[in-house]
Amino acid sequence: MLLSEESHKRFADALGSHRVTYIKTGVDTKKFVPVSSCTAQERKMKYHLDPKLPVVLHVGHLNAGRNIGSLLKIDPKYQIVLVVSTLTKGEQDETLRRQLLCCSNIRIMDSYIPEIEEIYQMADVYYFPVAEYGKCIDVPLSCLEAAACNKPVITTRYGEMRAFEGKPGFVFVDSFDENSINAAINEALQTEPVDTRASVLEYDFDRAITYYFK
Repeated sequence: MLLSEESHKRFADALGSHRVTYIKTGVDTKKFVPVSSCTAQERKMKYHLDPKLPVVLHVGHLNAGRNIGSLLKIDPKYQIVLVVSTLTKGEQDETLRRQLLCCSNIRIMDSYIPEIEEIYQMADVYYFPVAEYGKCIDVPLSCLEAAACNKPVITTRYGEMRAFEGKPGFVFVDSFDENSINAAINEALQTEPVDTRASVLEYDFDRAITYYFK
Protein backbone atom coordinates (compact mmCIF):
# COMPACT_ATOMS: atom_id res chain seq x y z
CA MET A 1 0.00 0.00 0.00
CA LEU A 2 1.46 3.34 -1.08
CA LEU A 3 0.39 6.76 0.10
CA SER A 4 1.59 8.90 -2.81
CA GLU A 5 1.27 8.78 -6.58
CA GLU A 6 5.04 9.11 -6.87
CA SER A 7 5.75 6.02 -4.75
CA HIS A 8 2.91 4.11 -6.40
CA LYS A 9 4.48 4.61 -9.82
CA ARG A 10 7.95 3.66 -8.56
CA PHE A 11 6.77 0.41 -6.97
CA ALA A 12 4.36 -0.42 -9.78
CA ASP A 13 7.23 -0.19 -12.27
CA ALA A 14 9.36 -2.46 -10.08
CA LEU A 15 6.78 -4.98 -8.88
CA GLY A 16 3.87 -4.73 -11.29
CA SER A 17 0.72 -2.64 -10.87
CA HIS A 18 -1.32 -5.64 -9.64
CA ARG A 19 0.84 -5.83 -6.50
CA VAL A 20 0.52 -2.24 -5.32
CA THR A 21 -2.35 -0.03 -4.18
CA TYR A 22 -2.44 3.76 -3.90
CA ILE A 23 -4.44 5.03 -0.91
CA LYS A 24 -5.26 8.67 -0.23
CA THR A 25 -5.29 9.15 3.52
CA GLY A 26 -3.63 11.05 6.35
CA VAL A 27 -5.89 13.54 8.11
CA ASP A 28 -8.77 13.77 10.57
CA THR A 29 -10.96 16.47 9.06
CA LYS A 30 -13.29 16.43 12.06
CA LYS A 31 -10.53 17.44 14.46
CA PHE A 32 -8.65 19.79 12.14
CA VAL A 33 -11.24 22.37 11.14
CA PRO A 34 -11.27 26.05 10.15
CA VAL A 35 -12.06 28.69 12.77
CA SER A 36 -13.07 32.32 12.54
CA SER A 37 -10.44 35.06 12.44
CA CYS A 38 -11.57 36.10 15.92
CA THR A 39 -10.96 32.60 17.28
CA ALA A 40 -7.59 32.48 15.54
CA GLN A 41 -6.60 35.70 17.33
CA GLU A 42 -7.72 34.21 20.64
CA ARG A 43 -5.57 31.15 19.95
CA LYS A 44 -2.53 33.39 19.40
CA MET A 45 -3.07 35.08 22.75
CA LYS A 46 -3.59 31.73 24.48
CA TYR A 47 -0.14 30.65 23.30
CA HIS A 48 1.42 34.05 24.16
CA LEU A 49 1.85 35.35 20.63
CA ASP A 50 1.11 38.80 19.26
CA PRO A 51 -2.40 38.61 17.75
CA LYS A 52 -1.56 41.45 15.34
CA LEU A 53 1.39 39.74 13.63
CA PRO A 54 1.18 36.90 11.07
CA VAL A 55 2.26 33.46 12.27
CA VAL A 56 4.29 31.16 10.03
CA LEU A 57 4.07 27.58 11.31
CA HIS A 58 6.09 24.43 10.79
CA VAL A 59 5.50 21.14 12.59
CA GLY A 60 8.10 18.39 12.38
CA HIS A 61 11.50 17.05 13.36
CA LEU A 62 14.23 19.51 14.27
CA ASN A 63 16.71 18.16 11.78
CA ALA A 64 18.96 20.05 9.36
CA GLY A 65 18.27 17.49 6.63
CA ARG A 66 14.66 18.66 6.56
CA ASN A 67 15.78 22.16 5.58
CA ILE A 68 14.56 23.63 8.88
CA GLY A 69 17.45 26.09 8.74
CA SER A 70 15.53 27.99 6.06
CA LEU A 71 13.31 29.34 8.87
CA LEU A 72 16.25 31.60 9.72
CA LYS A 73 15.74 33.42 6.41
CA ILE A 74 12.16 34.44 7.12
CA ASP A 75 11.59 38.16 7.62
CA PRO A 76 11.56 39.23 11.31
CA LYS A 77 8.17 40.87 10.80
CA TYR A 78 6.64 37.38 10.96
CA GLN A 79 6.21 35.27 14.07
CA ILE A 80 7.61 31.81 13.40
CA VAL A 81 6.35 28.85 15.42
CA LEU A 82 8.23 25.57 15.20
CA VAL A 83 6.47 22.65 16.85
CA VAL A 84 9.09 19.96 17.32
CA SER A 85 7.79 16.42 16.97
CA THR A 86 11.18 14.74 17.41
CA LEU A 87 10.73 11.84 19.81
CA THR A 88 13.95 12.24 21.77
CA LYS A 89 16.44 15.03 22.42
CA GLY A 90 19.13 12.89 20.82
CA GLU A 91 17.36 13.10 17.47
CA GLN A 92 17.48 16.88 17.43
CA ASP A 93 20.15 18.94 15.74
CA GLU A 94 21.33 20.94 18.74
CA THR A 95 23.46 23.35 16.72
CA LEU A 96 20.47 24.24 14.57
CA ARG A 97 18.29 24.53 17.66
CA ARG A 98 20.66 27.08 19.19
CA GLN A 99 20.66 29.09 15.96
CA LEU A 100 16.87 29.15 15.89
CA LEU A 101 16.63 30.19 19.53
CA CYS A 102 18.87 33.17 18.82
CA CYS A 103 16.17 34.62 16.57
CA SER A 104 13.75 36.69 18.60
CA ASN A 105 10.87 36.01 16.22
CA ILE A 106 11.18 32.20 16.39
CA ARG A 107 9.29 30.27 19.04
CA ILE A 108 10.05 26.56 19.56
CA MET A 109 7.37 24.40 21.13
CA ASP A 110 8.71 20.99 22.10
CA SER A 111 6.39 19.86 24.87
CA TYR A 112 3.17 17.90 24.48
CA ILE A 113 0.29 20.00 23.14
CA PRO A 114 -3.06 18.26 23.82
CA GLU A 115 -5.03 20.48 21.43
CA ILE A 116 -2.53 20.51 18.58
CA GLU A 117 -5.27 21.61 16.18
CA GLU A 118 -5.30 25.00 17.94
CA ILE A 119 -1.72 25.62 16.81
CA TYR A 120 -2.72 25.12 13.18
CA GLN A 121 -5.83 27.25 13.68
CA MET A 122 -3.85 30.23 14.97
CA ALA A 123 -1.35 30.11 12.10
CA ASP A 124 -1.64 32.39 9.10
CA VAL A 125 0.62 30.31 6.84
CA TYR A 126 1.96 26.77 6.99
CA TYR A 127 5.53 26.33 5.73
CA PHE A 128 6.91 22.97 4.57
CA PRO A 129 10.53 23.17 3.33
CA VAL A 130 11.48 19.47 3.09
CA ALA A 131 12.94 18.78 -0.36
CA GLU A 132 15.31 15.83 0.00
CA TYR A 133 13.74 12.42 -0.68
CA GLY A 134 13.57 10.17 2.38
CA LYS A 135 13.60 12.99 4.94
CA CYS A 136 9.85 12.74 5.48
CA ILE A 137 7.02 10.30 4.88
CA ASP A 138 5.42 10.40 1.42
CA VAL A 139 2.37 12.30 2.66
CA PRO A 140 3.46 15.09 5.03
CA LEU A 141 0.66 14.85 7.59
CA SER A 142 1.30 18.34 8.95
CA CYS A 143 0.56 19.83 5.52
CA LEU A 144 -2.75 17.97 5.37
CA GLU A 145 -3.65 19.07 8.91
CA ALA A 146 -2.88 22.70 8.13
CA ALA A 147 -4.88 22.51 4.92
CA ALA A 148 -7.80 20.87 6.75
CA CYS A 149 -7.83 24.03 8.91
CA ASN A 150 -8.00 25.95 5.61
CA LYS A 151 -4.60 27.56 5.97
CA PRO A 152 -2.47 28.51 2.95
CA VAL A 153 0.39 26.04 2.54
CA ILE A 154 3.85 26.88 1.23
CA THR A 155 5.47 23.66 0.11
CA THR A 156 8.01 21.91 -2.05
CA ARG A 157 7.03 19.25 -4.58
CA TYR A 158 7.89 16.53 -2.09
CA GLY A 159 5.99 13.24 -2.38
CA GLU A 160 2.23 13.60 -2.48
CA MET A 161 2.44 17.39 -2.27
CA ARG A 162 2.79 17.36 -6.06
CA ALA A 163 -0.88 16.40 -6.21
CA PHE A 164 -1.85 19.87 -4.96
CA GLU A 165 -0.18 21.90 -7.69
CA GLY A 166 -2.64 24.39 -9.10
CA LYS A 167 -5.01 24.01 -6.16
CA PRO A 168 -6.14 27.23 -4.39
CA GLY A 169 -3.99 28.21 -1.43
CA PHE A 170 -0.98 26.00 -2.20
CA VAL A 171 2.20 27.97 -2.99
CA PHE A 172 5.17 26.00 -4.32
CA VAL A 173 8.82 26.90 -3.81
CA ASP A 174 11.90 25.62 -5.64
CA SER A 175 14.49 27.95 -4.16
CA PHE A 176 15.25 28.75 -0.54
CA ASP A 177 17.09 32.02 -0.81
CA GLU A 178 15.76 34.77 1.43
CA ASN A 179 13.88 36.61 -1.32
CA SER A 180 12.13 33.50 -2.63
CA ILE A 181 10.97 32.37 0.81
CA ASN A 182 9.59 35.75 1.81
CA ALA A 183 7.95 36.27 -1.58
CA ALA A 184 6.19 32.92 -1.12
CA ILE A 185 4.97 33.91 2.34
CA ASN A 186 3.69 37.22 1.01
CA GLU A 187 1.91 35.43 -1.84
CA ALA A 188 0.33 32.95 0.57
CA LEU A 189 -0.89 35.71 2.87
CA GLN A 190 -2.48 37.52 -0.07
CA THR A 191 -4.17 34.44 -1.52
CA GLU A 192 -7.92 34.87 -1.84
CA PRO A 193 -9.90 32.79 -1.52
CA VAL A 194 -8.01 30.14 0.42
CA ASP A 195 -9.64 26.76 -0.15
CA THR A 196 -6.97 24.30 0.85
CA ARG A 197 -9.46 22.32 2.96
CA ALA A 198 -11.46 21.30 -0.10
CA SER A 199 -8.31 19.79 -1.61
CA VAL A 200 -7.60 17.47 1.34
CA LEU A 201 -11.08 16.22 2.21
CA GLU A 202 -10.51 13.08 0.15
CA TYR A 203 -7.51 12.27 2.37
CA ASP A 204 -9.70 11.90 5.47
CA PHE A 205 -9.04 8.70 7.44
CA ASP A 206 -12.70 7.70 7.58
CA ARG A 207 -13.16 8.16 3.85
CA ALA A 208 -10.12 6.00 3.14
CA ILE A 209 -11.42 3.18 5.35
CA THR A 210 -14.88 3.35 3.78
CA TYR A 211 -13.65 3.69 0.21
CA TYR A 212 -10.75 1.26 0.10
CA PHE A 213 -11.82 -1.39 2.58
CA LYS A 214 -15.54 -1.72 1.91
